Amino acid sequence: MNSEDRAAFLAEFDVSRETLERLDAVILTLDAWRQRSNLIGPREWPQIWGRHVADSYQILPFIPESTRIVDLGSGAGFPGLIISAARPHSHVTMMESVGKKCAFLRAAIGDAGLSASVYQGRIEAAPNSTADIITARAFAPLPKLLDYAAPWMENGATGVFLKGERWKEELTDAQQRWNFAYEAIPSRTGGSGVILIVRELKRGQR
Repeated sequence: MNSEDRAAFLAEFDVSRETLERLDAVILTLDAWRQRSNLIGPREWPQIWGRHVADSYQILPFIPESTRIVDLGSGAGFPGLIISAARPHSHVTMMESVGKKCAFLRAAIGDAGLSASVYQGRIEAAPNSTADIITARAFAPLPKLLDYAAPWMENGATGVFLKGERWKEELTDAQQRWNFAYEAIPSRTGGSGVILIVRELKRGQR
């Protein structure tokens, strides 16, 4: 692990000692699992803190201290595990269809002592549940992402989505099928990506 990368992350964000302990536990577990599972590529690992942890951590201002979160397509745990490490009074349900990734997520939750759970399977088949916040990062284009998130967002949940440089194009496509209010906050981790806050989701064209 790149200690300079970790130090740069800590210089950028205000992280409590307790939260950092949980984050370190998550990253240590990821380091062990990445050797045998395709979770993070070898080229990505030297920037794990600055690229993946920081990208996830920047959405925390939009996540209440005590809330119910569903993270779609959790993969290697970004942002689900990072949110859970930083919001110990919240509960994060991570949804992932790949068995090996689910096994890693459960291991990381246990090792870091997080208040979180893993649903293994297709999002469309997930049992009914209640959530206040829906998160996703590098999971699906916005129109499809809203399809997945609709069971919660049509019941009042807010979407907090990390989107890349094509976010405006995705937004235009999504507005052909959905009505919603949104706010786009520039990413703190560089590039032309945004944190896309989506509220008041309803089916139908404007």
